[in-house]
Amino acid sequence: MARRRADGVNAPDLFGRHLDLTPLRGRRRGVVRCIFQPCDRTPSLSIDIERGVFNCFSCGVSGGVKKFAELVGAAPHRRARFVYLSPLDEARRDALAAERHAAGSRAGHRPLMEASDGYRLTMLEVDHARAVASAAGPDAPLVWELLTLAATIERQANADLAEIVA
Repeated sequence: MARRRADGVNAPDLFGRHLDLTPLRGRRRGVVRCIFQPCDRTPSLSIDIERGVFNCFSCGVSGGVKKFAELVGAAPHRRARFVYLSPLDEARRDALAAERHAAGSRAGHRPLMEASDGYRLTMLEVDHARAVASAAGPDAPLVWELLTLAATIERQANADLAEIVA
C-alpha cells in the first residue's frame, strides 16, 4: 500500500509517472536515470520513495515531492501539493485552475490566459518528450530526432507567447 506523506502527496505515484522505476525492482529506494538531463547514460538520480526525496549526483538537483512536481512542470510552487493526489483532490485542482481562468477572463485577459494555458500544456508535452527520450537512452532509435523536435516546439512556443504578450 502506498504511504501518503503528511502533506497528502502520493510519492510513489508521482515518481512512477515520470521515472522508470524498473531498476529498483520493487525496492523503495535506489538510483535511476535522471530525467532532468536528456543524455544521462548512467543512473545518477537517487530516490527514496518512502521519504519522498530525490538527489541527482550528476546535475545536482535535489528536493522533495513538491520540488519534483515543480521541476517536471506539473504545478507552480504554491499548488504543487495538489498535483498527484486522489481523483477528488484532482477535481479540486481543476476547480482552482477554472477559478483562475475565470478571474482572468473577468479582468479582460482571456486571450492571454488561453495563450498561457496553451503554452503550459505545450511545455508539459515537451518535457514529457524529453523524459521519454532520456528514459530510452542515447542509443535508442529516433532519440535525437525527438529531442530536436522538442527543442523546435519549445522555441516556437516561446516566440508565440512573446508575440502575444508584446
